[in-house]
Amino acid sequence: MCRFKIHLFLFVFLSAIAFASYGQQSDNEVVLNAFSEMDFNTVYYPQKASLQLDSIINSFNNSEKLTYKGHIEYIRAQLFYNQMEVDSSLYYVEDAISYFTDEEDKEWLARCQFLLGRIAETTGLYEQAKINYYETIKLSETSEERMVGFAYIAVARCMMTLSEDYEAEVIKGVEILKESPHEEVQLYADFMEQYFRLMEPDTPGKLNVIANKYLDKKVYNRAVNVYKIVASSYHAQQEYDSAHLYCDKAIQISEEYNVGHLILPALYQFKGVLYFKQKKYKTANDFFDMSLDLYAKFNQHNRMLYTYNYLHQIDLAQNDYKKAYSNLHKYIDLVEKTTSSEKIRMAKVLEINNKVGLMKGQLAQMKIEKKASEFMLYLVLLITAVILVGVAIYVYLYQKNKKAKIEELNKEFHNLLIGIGEKQLLEHRLSTPSQSKKRSTSRLTKELNVNGMSEEDLSDNFDSCYMETIGLLTGAFPQLTRTEVRYAVMICLKLPMEVISKVQNVQPASIRKAKQRIRTKLNVSCNLDIYLQQHLEKLLADLAQ
Repeated sequence: MCRFKIHLFLFVFLSAIAFASYGQQSDNEVVLNAFSEMDFNTVYYPQKASLQLDSIINSFNNSEKLTYKGHIEYIRAQLFYNQMEVDSSLYYVEDAISYFTDEEDKEWLARCQFLLGRIAETTGLYEQAKINYYETIKLSETSEERMVGFAYIAVARCMMTLSEDYEAEVIKGVEILKESPHEEVQLYADFMEQYFRLMEPDTPGKLNVIANKYLDKKVYNRAVNVYKIVASSYHAQQEYDSAHLYCDKAIQISEEYNVGHLILPALYQFKGVLYFKQKKYKTANDFFDMSLDLYAKFNQHNRMLYTYNYLHQIDLAQNDYKKAYSNLHKYIDLVEKTTSSEKIRMAKVLEINNKVGLMKGQLAQMKIEKKASEFMLYLVLLITAVILVGVAIYVYLYQKNKKAKIEELNKEFHNLLIGIGEKQLLEHRLSTPSQSKKRSTSRLTKELNVNGMSEEDLSDNFDSCYMETIGLLTGAFPQLTRTEVRYAVMICLKLPMEVISKVQNVQPASIRKAKQRIRTKLNVSCNLDIYLQQHLEKLLADLAQ
């Protein structure tokens, strides 16, 4: 009963541990899925993503904030990039990359690389952006198909800007994105497919359909982008009325749904360009001023250069040279200011990429060192195991040999007793009236009955006890000396080496040499012990007859 209770307690205890472990793993998956959803929403529903981030941070304790620090920093970087606060975005994405590199989290590293590529592309570092996008593809091939599609499209954009052949990348990207289960992603694939063929006559109509689908999904930022692209395509074809129509649609959606800080000033700027092309300078000037006000409000001075350039041209067209000089001066000052900040930003982008490369190298080195230390540990364990096995085998063999030796000694002692009995029988059969033989027999019998033949008795009285056997072997082997005959008798009795040493008062080496001399004199090629024992048995048998 007691044992049953113990088993029941162990079962409940282990089940509780397993359940707690499963619960922690399940909670972790829920949190990671929440961050993945946030990442998706930063692209299509940025306001929702911002609310989700605030909510999850408020629900975390300090330990959880540290555990998911990289994910939090990455989402913040995405949201800052959406507002084109590139410097802040760089700050947070740098921290996120460091975190995910240490954790060897390829999925989220791929997302960081993609964001870093977008920042590099925005900054004008198109070759660096391509490197980041290809790194995204490399990291995402086994985990995030969607990121691979986005990266191929982004590479194609950079290649188009650099006047390189981009068709293959577009095809790969669109093909992957169309397999996505998300309708928003599928629409983006359709959008990009048309984006790279803007000059085809049916493209504006197809883009308009895509924009309407975005509106149905309430993805207002994407719908605005599509309408702006449609307006740009009509602008390129000098169909200004159609361009105004789609630009106005984009402005209406932006104002109604508060779609970001950047798209509205860009749309005002585009409207100003359209009116400038139509030589409606006053209206163009009004839209340019609205654009400048919003850019200044959101601290996007680098985007004001394009506007000041057009204002300068308007002033020249209206012969307002004083204002033209003022706008030109503002333009030059802004160029100097933004060029400096752009250089700093470019340097920061390159610095982060170099840091990523350095961290990857350090991580690879740490892996090598870890493998080396693990190898040394395994080697030490293996050597220890071999030594222990060797010791175990040695102890086993030692015990086995010791046991065999004891058994051999017992067997030899048994044979010795049998030999003594045979001698007594032989003496009885060979009894003669000879007085000397009677005395010898009497002496032999007396000696054999004293203390059961101990090693000391053998040493003192060996010749007396085994005189008949010595005589038989002396007659059979006249070429042997008396000492060698004594050795032969001991060999026939199967006495241990230690006993022979004591009887002869010699070292074991001397016994081996004596056996070798006997073998040589008798010209024995087989086992000497067996040969002598068989010969003695034959002599005894002949005497018994």
